[in-house]
Amino acid sequence: MYAIELDSVSVRYDKVVALRDVSFNSEAGKMVALIGPNGAGKSSLLKILSGLLRPSSGRAKVFGREPTKARGLIAYTPQREEVYWDYPLTVRELVAMGSIRRVGPLRWLPARDSRVELALRLVMMEDLASRKISELSGGQQQRAFLARAICQGGEVYLLDEPIAGLDSPSETILLEILKTLREQGKTIVIATHDISATLEIFDYVALIRNELLAFGPPSEVLTSENLEKTYGSSAVALHLDDIRRVAGWR
Repeated sequence: MYAIELDSVSVRYDKVVALRDVSFNSEAGKMVALIGPNGAGKSSLLKILSGLLRPSSGRAKVFGREPTKARGLIAYTPQREEVYWDYPLTVRELVAMGSIRRVGPLRWLPARDSRVELALRLVMMEDLASRKISELSGGQQQRAFLARAICQGGEVYLLDEPIAGLDSPSETILLEILKTLREQGKTIVIATHDISATLEIFDYVALIRNELLAFGPPSEVLTSENLEKTYGSSAVALHLDDIRRVAGWR
């Protein structure tokens, strides 16, 4: 059984086609990067897998179930721009919200919870647990939301642009945390523009421009020809050639 399955998935918003006949599968315990320009349908794809959006046609499954019936297995983190960061929550309170599904929506969340403390420890934010989320840096905010996802206890993590705008140290920390989750058997799907981050860390790359242009291991998918199809720019392909040389690829 695959962790995630997409079978001829299409999404239309009125007359606009966001996704057209996208199909690919991934086993459990893998990291999948969704790469494509703005407006390519990456966010729509994540929302379909999370159960927040129904495809106009086609089917999506998470561990063999419709996403709406597998929400206990799914942890979804939206783009930072979609979050109201001025809400007066501390980091610990935000992370504890990941327990709502487990304790119930009408129950008080415990002030101290072993899962919350474990999640904070995994993302290295114990010292920032009492800080307001509005006071965090971009990288710290992403780690806090990842801790909330960890607290949910899901098997599939869907992250929309989690490394966008992060400096290099923050990006490295976040990707190392995700690698640790993969080692624990979690499946991780990330929408990203960072081609270089996919070279050695991700198991699969899906190149998307409103349809699936290529899917497979990064070394097979990230070619100059495929990136020109995806971005319509030879500059991106030239950038890839430089990255490949640094990574030792041929």
